[in-house]
Amino acid sequence: MKIALTGGIACGKSEIIQQFKTLGAGVISLDKLSRDVVQVGESALNELIDSFGNSILYADQSLNRVALREILLKNSTNKQKIEAILHPKILEKMQIEIEKLNNKLIIIEIPLLLEKKLAYLFDRAIIVSCSAENQLKRLLKRQNIDNNTAKQLISVQISQEQQLELEKELPIDILENNSEIFDLEKKVDTLYQKLINL
Repeated sequence: MKIALTGGIACGKSEIIQQFKTLGAGVISLDKLSRDVVQVGESALNELIDSFGNSILYADQSLNRVALREILLKNSTNKQKIEAILHPKILEKMQIEIEKLNNKLIIIEIPLLLEKKLAYLFDRAIIVSCSAENQLKRLLKRQNIDNNTAKQLISVQISQEQQLELEKELPIDILENNSEIFDLEKKVDTLYQKLINL
């Protein structure tokens, strides 16, 4: 069973996917795949350089993700251009990774599930939600993110209300992540038991 794990930035998707892995699910992180496709020598990185120049590179020719993020947040044309380069390559890599796994449950962390209309690729979805206050607090703990950038990153994403629209296309489960880690672990465990027995 292929299950999309989605939700807003800094809602705790990465923690949750690790817990599913510990419980025995096969897991794939699109964030990790998005880093893989822009390694030095990969065609996606070359296309980004062709579009935005060498200002997006560090001295060692690897991608400066902070510089690319600034370009992406500048305007919607840049955002579309970056996504048009990266997304097909990430999805191709995702399909290759899925084929390598033979677990009963495969959980795929995919932040832009709704924006990119990818629900058709999955059997179910898990939406991770948290309060706006917690989202901002967690985002500010990350490296190189100030208050302004954090708010911008949250504002370019679809709202939690919009995410619930997913229910029209897929069976969904909601994991609310506002509390302590042990509480979250219990919730993930309960959900895993439910999914593995479907």
